[in-house]
Amino acid sequence: MVSVTAPARPPLAVLEAVLERLTYVNEETGYTVARVATDRSSDLLTVVGALLGAQPGECLRLQGRWSSHPQYGRQFEVDSYTTVLVAAIQDIQRYLGSGLVKGIGPVFAERIVAHFGLDTLRVIEEEPARLVEVPGLGPKRTAKITAAWEEQKAIKEVMVFLQGVGVSTSLAVRIFKKYADASISVVRNEPYRLAADVWGIGFKTADTIAQAVRIPHDSRQRVKAGLQYTLSEASDSGHCYLPAPQLVADATKILDVPGDLVTACLDDLVAEEGVVREALPGPGGEHVPAVYLVPFHRAEQSLAGSLQRLLGVHADRLPHFADVNWDKALAWLKARTGADLAAEQEQAVRLALTSKFAVLTGGPGCGKSFTVRSIVELAAAKKAKVTLAAPTGRAAKRLSELTGHPAATPPTTDCYAACAGKENTASRS
Repeated sequence: MVSVTAPARPPLAVLEAVLERLTYVNEETGYTVARVATDRSSDLLTVVGALLGAQPGECLRLQGRWSSHPQYGRQFEVDSYTTVLVAAIQDIQRYLGSGLVKGIGPVFAERIVAHFGLDTLRVIEEEPARLVEVPGLGPKRTAKITAAWEEQKAIKEVMVFLQGVGVSTSLAVRIFKKYADASISVVRNEPYRLAADVWGIGFKTADTIAQAVRIPHDSRQRVKAGLQYTLSEASDSGHCYLPAPQLVADATKILDVPGDLVTACLDDLVAEEGVVREALPGPGGEHVPAVYLVPFHRAEQSLAGSLQRLLGVHADRLPHFADVNWDKALAWLKARTGADLAAEQEQAVRLALTSKFAVLTGGPGCGKSFTVRSIVELAAAKKAKVTLAAPTGRAAKRLSELTGHPAATPPTTDCYAACAGKENTASRS
């Protein structure tokens, strides 16, 4: 047996540099490729990572790791960064002229710095009304510059706060994109909103952030978010709902809080329409309070309504199979496909071609694919119109290869639909 040890990650390092230019910026994620100058090297260095708000001319303190890219060579991967005050006159002018502040281009940047010198950034921060002293800067442009400066300052304040409570830079960018100036307030006061609102953040990440901002372990917002998380986890096992007693027991274990608190918070969630609770018949005939996440409840209601409509159609969509000679039909099918149907497959074929609705289900390797092909072969032989649909393009291609008939996506309501290669195969005829 050969043991292979994975290479260790490079250690964390700190790099202080002046941002010279932005080579690439993804506005959605904040991911940036930039070139920076340092005192250690006469050549510009490449840094990559989420640098939301950073602009050419800024002095940055970058924390991250050195790495080697197979195509672009040595580069610094940024985990987080802070802005260091700009000092030199030329750096201030370049910083203002970079496009950071709307209303200031290279020409006005030169005029402002020429007028205020090293005091430029303090004036913009503390006495922005004085900008009218600069030739060509009137009240309208000054107001625009002031507003843009405040916007950039807000971005940096949010990023610094989020990094301070343990949020990665990439998630911080998503949070800022969602909440903008309200980001700090939401994270500090309603951190569990992140799990519902921000892609890539689940309950566990939100719970970690909540601990960092000192949300109590037994807070009602934590327990309510934990109940929804418990239902979501159950859905991964195929459950659309959980009986209320089981939900309370599971959530109590996950959250490590008293059961009576979980029960009270469940009542709150129902009242707030965060979940749906309704009585369903149980195994012994008694009614059980079932708790759903709202999207699953709506989906189940919609599906039930669609099934009722299909079953309520008076017309027989496949009249040719009402009095078919099945022995003759199955013999023809065997000659066509070269294989016999197992008893359960034969039953499934008959059901699909004589019922208004049928569901074909089973584990891998049980013969669903051949059953679907058999259904299509017999329907086509009777000149029935066959429409095949699958949830994805890849599944549609597989379905088409299997049956020899074209398949499409998405499925339509008045068709025979089959999903080949999936654990559950549904058909409507």
